[in-house]
Amino acid sequence: MGIFSKNSGTKSRSAAATLIAKGCAISGKLKLESDIQVDGIVDGQVNVEGSLVVAESGRVKGEIFAKQLIVNGIVEGNCHAEHIQILANGRVKGKVWSNNLSIEPGGKFFGETAEFPDHEVVNLKTKEPSNGNTALKQAKKPELNSEAKKTA
Repeated sequence: MGIFSKNSGTKSRSAAATLIAKGCAISGKLKLESDIQVDGIVDGQVNVEGSLVVAESGRVKGEIFAKQLIVNGIVEGNCHAEHIQILANGRVKGKVWSNNLSIEPGGKFFGETAEFPDHEVVNLKTKEPSNGNTALKQAKKPELNSEAKKTA
């Protein structure tokens, strides 16, 4: 029975983690449904539905979108993740969007941080109860207190 026969019994596992081994370099856009560990070099955008682990020998240069990011190597670029951990040998350079960032002693971070917005709700139109017409909703401007009026 050959490896390409219909009855080989080998099935694809979507839950398996992807490994970019040390000595391997990849350039381009990566999109993964499962976890990935980078021991080599990745140059480009990385979209991961699970976790991205950058090992001590790993290097990632580009924009990262992940549920969880663990860095023990080097990351250069903007990072978007729910949880970001920079371990003792990790270095991150760029802007980080996360509501949960931790840096172990020895870990280095150079850049900016920003929170994910909780909810973005936009209400452009409301119905007027008196005549039934739709009009744009206008927000009231806050009034300045007496001290603020003097300086304004």
